[in-house]
Amino acid sequence: MTVITGPSGSGKSSLAFETIYAEGQRRYVETFSPYMRQFLDRMDKPRVDAIRGIPPAIAIEQANPVKSSRSTVGTMTEINDYVKLLMPRIARAFCPSCEREIRPETPQGIADAVVRELSGRSVLITFWIAVPAKTDAREFFQFLQQQGYLRVWLHGEVIRCDTNNPPARLGARVQVIQDRITISEENRSRLVEALETALRFGRDRINVVPVSGENVQRPTFNAQGATQPQAEIPFSKGWHCAHCDLDIRPPTPGLFSFNSPLGACPECRGFGRTIAIDLNRAIPDRSLSIAQGAVRVFRGEEMGESQKDLLRACAREEIDVHAPFEDLPKSDQDFVIKGEKKNGKYEEDEDSGRWYGVRGFFKWLESKTYKMHVRVLLSRYRAYTTCPSCNGGRFQPDALNYRIVTAPPSETNGQWLETALTLPEVAALPICRARDLLAHLDLPPDDSTVGMLRREVVTRLTYLCEVGLGYLTLNRSTRTLSGGEVQRVNLTTCLGASLVNTLFVMDEPSVGLHPRDVSRLVRIMHNLRDKGNTLLVVEHEEAIIRSADHLVDIGPGRGEQGGELVFQGTLPEMLRSARILRAGDGVPQSRTFVRAPRSVHIAQPADADESSLPQNAATSTLQACAPRSLTRDYLTGAQRIPVPKSRRKFTSAIKITGAREHNLKNVDVDIPLGVFTCITGVSGSGKSTLIHEVLYRNLMRAKGQATEQEPGACRSVSGAHRIGDVVMVDQSQLARTPRSTPILYLGLYDRVRELFAALPEAMAQGLTASAFSFNSGSGRCERCCGTG
Repeated sequence: MTVITGPSGSGKSSLAFETIYAEGQRRYVETFSPYMRQFLDRMDKPRVDAIRGIPPAIAIEQANPVKSSRSTVGTMTEINDYVKLLMPRIARAFCPSCEREIRPETPQGIADAVVRELSGRSVLITFWIAVPAKTDAREFFQFLQQQGYLRVWLHGEVIRCDTNNPPARLGARVQVIQDRITISEENRSRLVEALETALRFGRDRINVVPVSGENVQRPTFNAQGATQPQAEIPFSKGWHCAHCDLDIRPPTPGLFSFNSPLGACPECRGFGRTIAIDLNRAIPDRSLSIAQGAVRVFRGEEMGESQKDLLRACAREEIDVHAPFEDLPKSDQDFVIKGEKKNGKYEEDEDSGRWYGVRGFFKWLESKTYKMHVRVLLSRYRAYTTCPSCNGGRFQPDALNYRIVTAPPSETNGQWLETALTLPEVAALPICRARDLLAHLDLPPDDSTVGMLRREVVTRLTYLCEVGLGYLTLNRSTRTLSGGEVQRVNLTTCLGASLVNTLFVMDEPSVGLHPRDVSRLVRIMHNLRDKGNTLLVVEHEEAIIRSADHLVDIGPGRGEQGGELVFQGTLPEMLRSARILRAGDGVPQSRTFVRAPRSVHIAQPADADESSLPQNAATSTLQACAPRSLTRDYLTGAQRIPVPKSRRKFTSAIKITGAREHNLKNVDVDIPLGVFTCITGVSGSGKSTLIHEVLYRNLMRAKGQATEQEPGACRSVSGAHRIGDVVMVDQSQLARTPRSTPILYLGLYDRVRELFAALPEAMAQGLTASAFSFNSGSGRCERCCGTG
């Protein structure tokens, strides 16, 4: 494991990603046929004289490239692919109506259960048969006699088909008696034969009717069972609840994937969210009155007629239009939002002459979406909300009929559903809890496939826990993860794939990780190295630097003052060179000695022995003449980060009370204004939730600005009036176009173009500011159209 370190901007990423990774990936792609290469991203050859001994490379960067809402932690780590294969083998089916367990029966299984529970008793084996409409009972009985059946079970008694007094009405169906048997081991073959015949003619559904004794209890052997006494014991050969006569969809892998049409919720199509009108955007500032324009969409001349309709309706209902909207009674607020009632229903028709409400107004607008400006207007007031059908679980109701039983019935007093979890409920568990749940499941001993699938899932979940991501859930959307979290998720994906002889290039995997979890991350990286892989890590974390087999220090400064090899070797050699440097020996601080060696050595797995390290200028005694390494100075304690002796005082703060989003447990906290505040804590404790979802989104709402998602749950966020604006600075990309540059993003390029246009030489040639733009005009390169 080689760690590249140095000051920010010294060229570490250029060496690791744009040179070493680019060449490794380019050579790997070149091994494919020309036909295959046309489908792969091809990288330009890096500007390097020679690179020898480089294996196929994989880059694990900090950026979060995922923008799709379908991608989750489970899909990104490929855990969902194994889970959808595992669920049909370990999940138990439950009837959605009576909540009894459903298990397909076989004739041999039914016979075993009947012999075990009803030995020595006489039973009837019956099956249902439909009676055609307007069929006379005598004619129907004659038909049964022609088929060889002489008795039926009707209204709790046996009726012979050759009776002279048949019942007046048979109903839609009757039970035909296949056989009457006294249950014993000697009659097992006869019992199995009767069951097979009854299942064939009864379309996989039969009844076993005990005819001796009273109050026959439902046998405990049948997973569909209840414990209430009943005379008829139904059995079914398929995925069917015999008690409710209800079929459920058979368990298939597609049923347990929200990316499949079989398993996705029909309303949200597997996204877990639906888009709808957000009333908090329509009425953003509820401290305003109706007369002041509390309903934002009614402001302006274009929608002013609706504001007049609202004022007329409020006057008719004697609603105070000058009181703040938030102070109005709940009934008056519902009147404004939902409209007038007609026959107990809210009136949403604008042409009815009644007040249609804010919802009715938007419903009318949605009928005009063929107009572009209406679609733009609606987009300002729409927001994503949790799907009301699946409650954000993404799966259709048929998938929820299958549950993982987390404890045996003997430990739950028969209450299986209290310890049975559906797949969305398992995906909503923290990863560490989901790992423990799956690791302790009882599996069929004769199915090796189940063991292999469970092992793959538990292994990947264990890796996620070891890199400090045990607080995440499998249903967590990937697009909401930070760059550091995405990098560690990708790391566990590579570990689960069991790759060997591969070069992994990582960009600061410890970013956002609490020091408590760094040691576990180091252990994971060493595990990846010990499998025969090479790790090249760009890092500043001291613990990871000290755990490296090989160090490459780039510097000595940043920008033009960087880009040189300051040190290359092991950590003891770096510390030893620091002692020589402190001893002096008249060695000047010159940069001439490090310009000669231009090669960088990356430690391979076989280079763990110090004796195998190459002895070159970077690791010899000449290294003492290298420019001072900032990394070395901080490792040895020669330089330290100064701690302020005094702290700035504050007089006001933003107060958050009752924050309870995600992991937060009714937190009350003050955020001081005018000072530098740091939010810290272990990974997964709720730092990002507190700042991003609770503080930022609630402040945006208080300022009347829309947010893409709902603000985090809390009692209140007070003090918003003390600030002018709130800005979120995160790790998302500034722009997605290659034309964007820092000077363009900052808005400074316009001034630069004006300065060039004001030069006498430009004015003499008639050049304006547009001539100095590479995005348009005559000044850009015609060959690349300004893209470079």
